[in-house]
Amino acid sequence: MKTCYTNKARIFSFVLFALMVSFANAQGNIHSPGEGGMFTQDRLALMKGTGAEDADMGNNPWMMDLYNDMRTKMGRLGEDVNLTLEDIDGTIYLDESFKIGGLYQNGVAFKRMYMRFDAYNDEVELRESPDSDVTRSMVKNEEYSCSINGDEFMYMQYTDDKGATVKGYLSPLVKGGEYVLYEKRVKVFKEGKPAKTSLERGFPHRFLDKVEYYVSVNGGTPEYMKAKKSEVLDMFSDEDQKKVKQFMKDKHINLGDNMGLANLFAYANTL
Repeated sequence: MKTCYTNKARIFSFVLFALMVSFANAQGNIHSPGEGGMFTQDRLALMKGTGAEDADMGNNPWMMDLYNDMRTKMGRLGEDVNLTLEDIDGTIYLDESFKIGGLYQNGVAFKRMYMRFDAYNDEVELRESPDSDVTRSMVKNEEYSCSINGDEFMYMQYTDDKGATVKGYLSPLVKGGEYVLYEKRVKVFKEGKPAKTSLERGFPHRFLDKVEYYVSVNGGTPEYMKAKKSEVLDMFSDEDQKKVKQFMKDKHINLGDNMGLANLFAYANTL
């Protein structure tokens, strides 16, 4: 009787172990070999922060959620324009080459891939290797962000220049205080104009660079800000405005330069 019970226990244990293995395999391999299915302290320290480019984060089941099929890129700009990309000067990318970068979920790094930012369609393109034949676009979800050459791209809700609530990628220039300054680099299509006579000067169809700034105050939704003195000052509290205005004067802050704005908001966060 004891032998029968022991055999049943062994069978039950084997079935339970098989179910556990099956469940683990269904979850995907989220750990590097040798970690015994647990995040080590070193790995946790590595995954947190901004150093994903310098480390192998292993595999992650959430990567399947990061991808969707790459849609056709501007095969035509529309019936009225009827052009292909080859007919237009410039590029839709901030940098056409794919650079190694880090992917993050809720601020935690988990994967390195090659990527570039499409500033016309406002999306991140991903490749497993720089010369891969397969290009995918990252799913637009507020959980996911990335870092390319030290520049962060965070998908979030913000208020645009028309006062509408929209979602898109913003890059933080100053953060960690009451005031968070974001930059949004955009590519704008400008239709060309042919010269009607030999005395006129025409210009080709082209992509132009545009930079927008957004500010979040006390964790609020980022709002569009023109880089004008009056609108910049309006972003600060009444008690901070006087000191910020004096800082602008003393340091000769150039509001048309992102570094000038960054210095200004970094100072405001010390008040």
